Amino acid sequence: MKKLYLSLLCTALISVVLLSWLIDSFASGPTQQDDFTQQRQVLAGMVSYLSEYEAKNQQQGLDALNQHFKLDIGLENNATLALPPSLITQLYSNSGLVLADNQGLYLVRAADSLHGKHLTMRLPKPKAADHDLLLTVLFYTGVSLCMWLPLIPLTRRISVLSNVTQQFADGHLEKRISASRWSYTTQLERRFNAMAEQINALLDENKLMASSLSHDIRTPIACLRFGLDAAIESDDQGAQQRYLQRMEKDLDTMESMLNSYLSYAALQQQTQQLTYSQTSASLYLHDICEQLQAQAKANGQHIEVRCSNALKINADLHWLARALINILGNALRYARQSVTVCADIDGHFLAITIEDDGPGIPQAERAAILKPFYQSAKHRSAQGYGLGLAICQKVMVWHHGYLEVSESNSLGGAKFTLKLPL
Repeated sequence: MKKLYLSLLCTALISVVLLSWLIDSFASGPTQQDDFTQQRQVLAGMVSYLSEYEAKNQQQGLDALNQHFKLDIGLENNATLALPPSLITQLYSNSGLVLADNQGLYLVRAADSLHGKHLTMRLPKPKAADHDLLLTVLFYTGVSLCMWLPLIPLTRRISVLSNVTQQFADGHLEKRISASRWSYTTQLERRFNAMAEQINALLDENKLMASSLSHDIRTPIACLRFGLDAAIESDDQGAQQRYLQRMEKDLDTMESMLNSYLSYAALQQQTQQLTYSQTSASLYLHDICEQLQAQAKANGQHIEVRCSNALKINADLHWLARALINILGNALRYARQSVTVCADIDGHFLAITIEDDGPGIPQAERAAILKPFYQSAKHRSAQGYGLGLAICQKVMVWHHGYLEVSESNSLGGAKFTLKLPL
């Protein structure tokens, strides 16, 4: 909206200046300046006429002329005029002197023959120009039109936004607002596009979760049905007991699966409010790796942490730990002997890398494994439902960072890099 305010202000200033100049140029065309020549001649004639009278009879002669010619000329003492010496000289000139009072303009003329007095004659008021009203109307009309010009892009973009939102509400979820350099609502349009992308992502993940759940739950349900039918048909109590034990394992599998799906669904719906804390990166990573050392030793594996003691981590330590543990758990599942955890500064990011010496991840699957419910065909038999790395990806998005998957140059296996903005 700042762009709109500046446009309106600049338009108002430019339109006022430009229209004022145009109207002034139009109104101040070739006009004749009134120099009151006729009135000056009348006073000059009066002075010549009254000079023939004696001083005591000049007022009577003036009254007779005023009555006969229906004039309004006065005779007053010069002492009533408070004039500087320069104007007194002009007062005795042939042209006289034009003065003004609260009633308007009047012409004064003095002469030696008037014996210290002067003649006064009220001048007519100048007529107002006939086109003043028209020019006023044109001025305000022009200002209004100029102010309307910067509002045209705004009304158009609002119309575009209204149409796109209506289409989006009608089910056309692919609709987006195209960018325009003339738009005053760029921030609003970007937020709408971001909201639309987020809604699409949530809908896609919900569809994927529903289809994955319906697909994955068929196997334990089929096992349960087979075990139940076998237990009903069998007369051997020992066999029935074995069938019941297997059915209990299938129920545990279903429960674990549903808990994982429900946890991810709850993670999708909630709006995370991260609680940022700062701590030593070295101590933090050592504490996380210490939680998995027992599992590593049981498998004959070793976790090595490489991090400077001066390096600090500023993040939500709970959610970041959950992401790191998920990735470390995968690394220990596929590593042969070694897992390495490193932390360092990479430009404007704190980069935490986790590498292993396992079989690695094919380049064609590196982007797919970060999506929910995806399981590599090579490792589909492993325990899990393809949600661990999706949770890691979401945690990094919450932190305005990102997760990269590549190949470890030192160990030859998979390499996961978590990048947090400094």
